[in-house]
Amino acid sequence: MKLNKGLFFFIILFFSNFILGQKPKKQLDSLFNRLLVMRSEGKLKESLVLCKELISGYEQLKNEEKALKTYFIAANVSSNLYNTKESLAYLDIAAKKNEVLKDDDILTKINAEYGRNYKNLGFYNLALDYYQKAIDVAKKTNNKINLGYCYGLRSVVYEEQKEYAKMYSDLLKAHEINPTTYTASRLAKYFISLKKNTDSAKFYLDLGNKYNTLKKLTPFEISILDRNWGRYYLEKGDYKSAVSYLEKSLEISRKLKKPQDIKDTHKLLADVYKLMNQPAKAALSLEKYTVITDSLSTEKQKIQDFPIKKIIQEKEINTQKTYTKLYILIALTIILFLAIYSYTLKRHNARKKENIALLNTKEEENVQLQQKVNESFEDIIQLAKSNSPEFFTRFQEVYPEVINELLKIDPKLRVSELTLCAFIYLGFNTKDIAGYTYRTISTVRNRKHNLRTKLNIPAEETTELWFKNLGNRLY
Repeated sequence: MKLNKGLFFFIILFFSNFILGQKPKKQLDSLFNRLLVMRSEGKLKESLVLCKELISGYEQLKNEEKALKTYFIAANVSSNLYNTKESLAYLDIAAKKNEVLKDDDILTKINAEYGRNYKNLGFYNLALDYYQKAIDVAKKTNNKINLGYCYGLRSVVYEEQKEYAKMYSDLLKAHEINPTTYTASRLAKYFISLKKNTDSAKFYLDLGNKYNTLKKLTPFEISILDRNWGRYYLEKGDYKSAVSYLEKSLEISRKLKKPQDIKDTHKLLADVYKLMNQPAKAALSLEKYTVITDSLSTEKQKIQDFPIKKIIQEKEINTQKTYTKLYILIALTIILFLAIYSYTLKRHNARKKENIALLNTKEEENVQLQQKVNESFEDIIQLAKSNSPEFFTRFQEVYPEVINELLKIDPKLRVSELTLCAFIYLGFNTKDIAGYTYRTISTVRNRKHNLRTKLNIPAEETTELWFKNLGNRLY
């Protein structure tokens, strides 16, 4: 008896689907292991694509544990690619899932990753808050690898805040808990840049090389080690060796697509070429450094409202929880004591006192805020004089009304143009601006002339007077 071809095909398809349906978890787990290898090899974009495939697969299987881990890895990879917005979105999902799973090790990593993202956005205090949460959980679980990792991350914030004693303390803790090429390289940088102690620096760099022979390093670790060898030879005056190491580090950072590392290496190369009396190469490296700095600042500006939205959302959730508890308390009080009128009167008086206390607190906060603004002025001046990449971000935090007013006049103003506005607003003259930003006086004059046109500054009014009057109107 011949079997109908259509029926035969249907049976084959049925059993194929049945057989394949038994394998997805095993196949996904195999891909997950491959993901871990790809991430360690620095194949970040490929890793992110695989993360999305795994997330879809694990969600369909309702494997919450593996889905949680994959969401976190996606957040980590996105952060390394400087896709901060995407990283925060993945982290929010991971944090929500972990409220149910309650995995303390992953909670440490989630808090640490939030810290990394907020540090990249320039929200240092918020980053420090999350790092402290991560450290507290790591201590509770006695996970030394996580603890060392968190100390290392927090030391980066302290370094950017110029709190070098705290930076060195955290970095040393990280290295003592879990010595790696990364921690050794950063300790070498500390001794080169801050202590000018090349002997101690070489000791840690040699340690970094030693770890390289003991285990296979990630491309990121090698790039950090090479960059700090470059710093070492720059300090020693061996410019040829410095360039060699910096170029190797730059090549790796380009492959990893890490703009922050690329930017830092270009700045070092500019310094070396300047000392080698090669102005053309120095100018080219400095130009690349500036382009990346402007690009990062632009991206940072686009998503700087994300942390604020998260804070507001958390406060709303906490407020809702508080009100829920309050309603329960009121209901129980009414049932137990049958004193509705008495309770309502007492509650009214209590709220009145709370409102008065809140008003007093707000007034005190306003005074403190004004003091902080005054203290911040000197900080901004120093960032401007050192041509720090954090200058515009810090200016925007302290004088947000100025930036908003300028963008009202011309919404198409670029970050570089707004940075020039910040210099002028702070009272720097053309010569000072040229010196601090490594540009010629004629270049600065031309840019100021273009600004006058974009801001519609009257011909009879100087640029400096116009900005001074702007400040008087706003403050």
